[in-house]
Amino acid sequence: MRAKLVTYDVYMALLDIEGSLAPIVSKTLNLNAETAVAFVRLWRGKQMERAAASNSLAKPRTPFRECTVMALDYCLGRHKLSMPSSTRNDLVLAWDRMNPWPEADAAIAAVRNKGLKTAILSNGDQDMLDAVARNFSPGTFDHILSSETAEYYKPHPAVYDLPTKVLGINMDEVVHVAGSPNDVTGAVAAGMRCIWSNRHRDRILDSAYPPTVEISDLSGVADLVDAS
Repeated sequence: MRAKLVTYDVYMALLDIEGSLAPIVSKTLNLNAETAVAFVRLWRGKQMERAAASNSLAKPRTPFRECTVMALDYCLGRHKLSMPSSTRNDLVLAWDRMNPWPEADAAIAAVRNKGLKTAILSNGDQDMLDAVARNFSPGTFDHILSSETAEYYKPHPAVYDLPTKVLGINMDEVVHVAGSPNDVTGAVAAGMRCIWSNRHRDRILDSAYPPTVEISDLSGVADLVDAS
């Protein structure tokens, strides 16, 4: 695929959410490892549930940080746990310090070495994404595009239009690297070519919107793209 820009979903495609957050949750809340993983999965699920609701409420976009806080409070309630506000804030800020997948830096560098620009294209708030970008090698990303600018969350087409709206790059000159079925659906429905880094061996819910290519992790992206 020839392109000028490769965009990356950050939370699912580039970051190890469970591997990063479960040990912190386990230590902070005194949960065993299995329960901590289940807590993080519920936290992520409710975070995305609230973000999805934001697209449908006919209200201004609920900040992703607020979605994260609401989801954490939900999980704490389900587990009948409480904590000081400072500790709660520390858990929310842990989303800014999550670890990239082991191959992420090298895989993105290989794409850049082929002459393509790279960008984050994510549901996170701008300040969250700016913080997350610092977890990668310096100069990894040329641009950081947030759903905050679009005023909607994925899979709304306004998010996938950001490279055109903000950078002036036509959609047919962009390849998006997704990490979740929902992101694949949104990108393909918007008319964007999409590589799915499907490390969890998940499935697409709606077969009308398959990825352009499916790979097992980020290391295969550079073999699929060339600079136009």
